[in-house]
Amino acid sequence: MAQITLNNGHLYTLDFIRPNQIGKSCRLEDIKMIIEDMAQENISGATVKDEPGITKMGNLKLNSFSVDFNSKTEKYSITIFFDEVPQSEIDLAKERAETEAVSHFIALGLQNAEIKDVIKWSKFLEDWKPRKFPYKKGERFKFGGNPYEVVEAVTSSENSTPDKDDKHYKLLKASENSQDKPKVEIKPWNEKTTYSKGDLVIARGIVFISKIDNNKGNEPGFGNAWDYYKEK
Repeated sequence: MAQITLNNGHLYTLDFIRPNQIGKSCRLEDIKMIIEDMAQENISGATVKDEPGITKMGNLKLNSFSVDFNSKTEKYSITIFFDEVPQSEIDLAKERAETEAVSHFIALGLQNAEIKDVIKWSKFLEDWKPRKFPYKKGERFKFGGNPYEVVEAVTSSENSTPDKDDKHYKLLKASENSQDKPKVEIKPWNEKTTYSKGDLVIARGIVFISKIDNNKGNEPGFGNAWDYYKEK
């Protein structure tokens, strides 16, 4: 019998394996879990150990499945069918994921950027959430395509939109600047520098704050040594 190790580490013993389909005996209560396990990110490139040796599954996604019951053995078996995923579809999904990641990092950076930069790149800000979202002072978002900043902590309400509630929100304008905030020189992160808890650095256009002392060689955005910095 063949064995397949999915990308999430789960191991299954199979009754058979054929091009774009696999089959195995199972309990009725395990069927839902098995199907959920066969997601594209788990099955594509999964390792198969069979008599010929060790091979890899192709780029696959779940198509359908069928369940049979053997009245003689009183056992269930499931056959799962997959579709080949074109490389172009994989590349497009990867490109979208990378674009979303970049947009996310830019949005985080805009929380501490100069107002002129926030206005220029406001399309990357998150949209205002109208349904009871707790906003903190200083948070920025866009509403109606325009950038806003929270001037006083508030729980959002669709009956009190940012353009009508100047007590809690302000529209960021080009005539404004953030010079009213104390200037703190924030230098780019240097892997050879040892940072103390509370030190600020810039990495990939984002401001980070050190969470620990003797912080050296830990790249911001990876691991637990740094956190995203937000002015209070």
